[in-house]
Amino acid sequence: MNFFQQILPRILLLINCLLVTALLTSAWLPYLSPHHWWPSGFAGLMFPVLLFMNLAFILCWLIYKKWYYWLSVSAIIICYNAVLVSFSIRWPQQQAIGRQPAPNFTVMTFNTSSMGVKGYQLDKEMHASIFHTIREASPDVLCMQEFYTNDDPKLTNNVAAIQQQLGYPYHYFTGDKTQWNTWHYGIALFSRYPVIQARKIPCGYYSEAGSGSTILEADVLIYGDTVRIYTAQLRSYMFNPAELAQLQAIKKMDGSNAHLSGARSLAAKMKHTFTARAHQAELLHRLAAESPHPAIVCGDMNDTPVSYTYYTLSQHMQDAFLEKGSGMGRTLSFLSPTLRIDYILAQPHFNIHSYQTFRNATFEHFPVMAGFSLKK
Repeated sequence: MNFFQQILPRILLLINCLLVTALLTSAWLPYLSPHHWWPSGFAGLMFPVLLFMNLAFILCWLIYKKWYYWLSVSAIIICYNAVLVSFSIRWPQQQAIGRQPAPNFTVMTFNTSSMGVKGYQLDKEMHASIFHTIREASPDVLCMQEFYTNDDPKLTNNVAAIQQQLGYPYHYFTGDKTQWNTWHYGIALFSRYPVIQARKIPCGYYSEAGSGSTILEADVLIYGDTVRIYTAQLRSYMFNPAELAQLQAIKKMDGSNAHLSGARSLAAKMKHTFTARAHQAELLHRLAAESPHPAIVCGDMNDTPVSYTYYTLSQHMQDAFLEKGSGMGRTLSFLSPTLRIDYILAQPHFNIHSYQTFRNATFEHFPVMAGFSLKK
């Protein structure tokens, strides 16, 4: 018994040291671009889990009455910036939705997963939920990734439906992909304020999802001021159903040879994606930094807050979730409860008044909306 009492704390101390090292690596390695060293793309994915494990060891050493808890405490302090971008520690507040009084305005970003089209068949429940959510939130500017519309009179013209049913007189659609002449996919912006000019900017690759090939840039006239809005879907891993099943098996620690082989294949795919997404993030950051008008950047960035993508895009920007949200801000409905990958970022020219996530069981991505006014 004495031997067990002596050896267990040593084993726990070794595990704690490994977890501290992993936490520090996860927090700081993502500052290095995947262009230079691709493992930096993987590093931040496990940060929330490693953080909670280190917190558990603090409690463990307090129970043992050992000073070793300072190992995890020190590591967490050193990783303070990663902690600050991962959580918004404030009490949830009831947010006002609907039309806002001047000079306030709202912006929503929403990856619509092709407006409910799955396997070229419309999921009517999801499609109805999308329209219900937009009608309820009533954003002044609506940015939609993986947007789908159809010119065939027998199918759904989502551009016309949103304009007519939800009251958006102005819009711009990138139309990045067309199938069978009438099926159109891309990124869309709808606005209740005049869109002075808009364009799509190529960002480096062709997306099978029909969204992610370009960045949408729009100048919107809001209460006499021009606001430039960028919305994008940065490069996705584009996991197919079989690969998602492999991810679930890996999460369950299934060590079969088939799943180990699958894990290597997934890692290779992710490695390539990290590099491509880093290039896109740098381009989007540069566009916003060079904007002649106050800029807002929003969309599906396909990366967590502890990542090179986020660190690049958030430079000199305010994160609406961190300013007015609460908790972990999950926006992806599957894989992990820690995944916040949809963002609304604003330059310091703006006051941020509100932030809200619209959770719905039928959505793959939860839309998020923030309220703004320009500083005078």
